[in-house]
Amino acid sequence: MQTPFPLLPTIGTIPENQITGREQDIVKLLRLLRSQSVSVEEMRRMGKSLLLLKLAYLCNSNLQPEEFKQDNFKAKYFSFQGKQNLGEVINLLINELKDFKEWHQIDFSKTYNFIKDIFSVPEVEIGGAKFSLNLPEYKKSWKDIFFKTLEDIADTQAKTNGKLILIFDELPIMLWEWYKEGKHEEAIELLDILRERRQVLEKKGIRFIYCGSIGIKVVLNTFRKDFKYTGEPTNEMEEFSLKPFSENESDFLCECFILSGFNVAADEKQLCLKKVYGLSNGLPFYISTIFNLLQTEFDYNITMNNIEAAYELIINDTKQHKAFKQLIDRLEIYYPKDKKDEMMQILNILSKEDHFIEEELLYTKIDIDNNDSLKQSLYTLLSDHYLIRQVIEGKRYYKFKYQIFKEWWKVNIA
Repeated sequence: MQTPFPLLPTIGTIPENQITGREQDIVKLLRLLRSQSVSVEEMRRMGKSLLLLKLAYLCNSNLQPEEFKQDNFKAKYFSFQGKQNLGEVINLLINELKDFKEWHQIDFSKTYNFIKDIFSVPEVEIGGAKFSLNLPEYKKSWKDIFFKTLEDIADTQAKTNGKLILIFDELPIMLWEWYKEGKHEEAIELLDILRERRQVLEKKGIRFIYCGSIGIKVVLNTFRKDFKYTGEPTNEMEEFSLKPFSENESDFLCECFILSGFNVAADEKQLCLKKVYGLSNGLPFYISTIFNLLQTEFDYNITMNNIEAAYELIINDTKQHKAFKQLIDRLEIYYPKDKKDEMMQILNILSKEDHFIEEELLYTKIDIDNNDSLKQSLYTLLSDHYLIRQVIEGKRYYKFKYQIFKEWWKVNIA
């Protein structure tokens, strides 16, 4: 059993060896990755990146659960956010893997020789001053160069008795940004490369994790609608949804925070920990936010009243609303106005309901004549992690997935 250690509350980055919780999620992910690649999606601020950074740290430090010691997993995390084109993606992969000391020394000779043959350059230093793929004159060959890069990675991996996990964080966001900038052809080309090569690479021990705060499905549906795209780049990839912390994980994180200088009465401690877990819905971001507020607004004093007051600040103080705004931004950015308006109506009604509401009853409360369209919107909100659903005696019932989102929406939007 782990022993709590002092940890300052933060909604920013945490050293990889201090990321708490997610042990069972990592076990589930590694079981899937033994045989296939995985797509991870959830809203922002749910802990996706921290989960994957911890996964990579455990694999590369040989600290993974005993069950996986014989699998010889290694993992490399890449953030694609802000990458402007396929040339920058190739540079990132090559440079990061060249410096990946926990894995094997990779030989990019095929890639280098291929580039030299195409461009007749005497020296190749990817990403350095001598040579960079991020130049317009090389654009027409990016796809071929990317193929060679992936082949070099796979050939090195095939010589080992293990599996290399390539974690592509914020891949969907990057593709969406390319789409908005009119570079949809490059986005589709990258998707096609990944589709064409993934199965071949998996046979050589490569596994992929695609991760994003918008689902890859949102990007694919837009490409299908706007450009008649028919590819299935995530076909045969298992979808993995991140759940909140368990109460034990929440308590452990709180204990770590408490050790960094907080005050709490011994006879109130367990009640306070339970209150934090309940109000935060077990979401690590909001556990940390509560402790941030206890630190700054309540002089490090943890009491039931102070926890409730911190929660009220989260719901009511506009300075605390940046993470909540994604609930609106996602609808406005990724869906047509008519669908956005329809889903906003649904959320307005559900925010005022204390329990699950039956689908047929929802029809009577909403100003939408097309029931098929309403069903589609409900399904989209379910898939996009706004709602959860129960089916009782063949009837569908819906409510907000997280109570904290429901309360914020009811107070600030509905």
